[in-house]
Amino acid sequence: MDELGTVVQHYDWGSTTVLPAMLGAPADGRPWAELWMGTHPLGESTVGLADGSTVPLSEVVGERLPYLLKILAIAKPLSLQVHPEAVMAERGFVRENERGVSLDAAHRVFKDPNHKPEMVYALTPFEGLIAFRPTAEVWHVLEGLDSPLAHRLNDELRADPGFPGLVRMVGRLLSPWMGPTREELDGFVADCRDKYESGADRRRAYETVCELAQHHGSDPGLVVAALLNRIRLDPGQAAFVEVGVLHAYLSGTCVEVMAGSDNVLRAGLTSKHVEPQALVDCVRMGMAEAHVVTPKDEGGVQVFAPGVEEFALAAATVADGAEATLPGSGPRIVLCVDGTVTVSADRGSVVLTPGRSAFVEHDDGMVSVKGAGKVVQAYTPAS
Repeated sequence: MDELGTVVQHYDWGSTTVLPAMLGAPADGRPWAELWMGTHPLGESTVGLADGSTVPLSEVVGERLPYLLKILAIAKPLSLQVHPEAVMAERGFVRENERGVSLDAAHRVFKDPNHKPEMVYALTPFEGLIAFRPTAEVWHVLEGLDSPLAHRLNDELRADPGFPGLVRMVGRLLSPWMGPTREELDGFVADCRDKYESGADRRRAYETVCELAQHHGSDPGLVVAALLNRIRLDPGQAAFVEVGVLHAYLSGTCVEVMAGSDNVLRAGLTSKHVEPQALVDCVRMGMAEAHVVTPKDEGGVQVFAPGVEEFALAAATVADGAEATLPGSGPRIVLCVDGTVTVSADRGSVVLTPGRSAFVEHDDGMVSVKGAGKVVQAYTPAS
């Protein structure tokens, strides 16, 4: 068992204080958005050797891990986005490689050939948008507004209802040729603000538009956001986002575990490169309520298994004198999110504090946790 050297990603939506405070590092004014643990080439973890040198985690594993574990510290809403299914990711990755697009290029879309289902586990109150509202609820949202754009969209959706109609409407909204004018968008936002301030909100749709408008001005993604389910997770709750599901994370700090990919197609609410048509082509899943994952209790450990082959997440809290045994085998990453704990397996132990993590090899046996704190473990459920 070895403590991991991890990588911080400084995206513009990140908090300037949360991750530095968690890691006991000085804040430097930059946004510290994500802490990565895994073998992805854009942010691979390292393992220390006895001679003081380090090697990439993939050399210890002998291959790439099927999952990537992160901590997200969100100070501003993330982009409106979707993750591609496997076939689309494979084709897009090969196509951009053939064109000679560098992996770290700002306009690069496909960073690897993998799909990216993901799950978020809240460490603080966490809010996001996941999947389209049902058509009847979208009608309800649009009918509550007086702006010409809202009336037009409502008429379009009544003429072309259901999930396919919503996707086509989003395609028109995001199109640089067919999308609404700045004047129309400003009128839509002002209308949402008036209704929200008068107490006439509908399932927090108008509140969402008002919040996002503070960061993104006249962006057609503001209208799309009103069409999506808004969810809130309390600490210890988790939500799953399948490939092809339109979503955006709004606020909070969470652990995120996903298939080992960094493929994100964006279409607004961001300063990064956007691909509106690719996003629309990628949207595959229908309308749904919040994708909250119900945990299974395994000996006092909460197991969140959304039914994908790449990952599951186990969460355990221990107090002084208590011990928890984490489920699973195979290569595992154990991350401390609170307190001080000792993580032990067949070949040694590691003391972890918040933001510190350890890698457990496939033949290290069962993992136990002692101390006073909380850990999460990412692992492959079939291992």
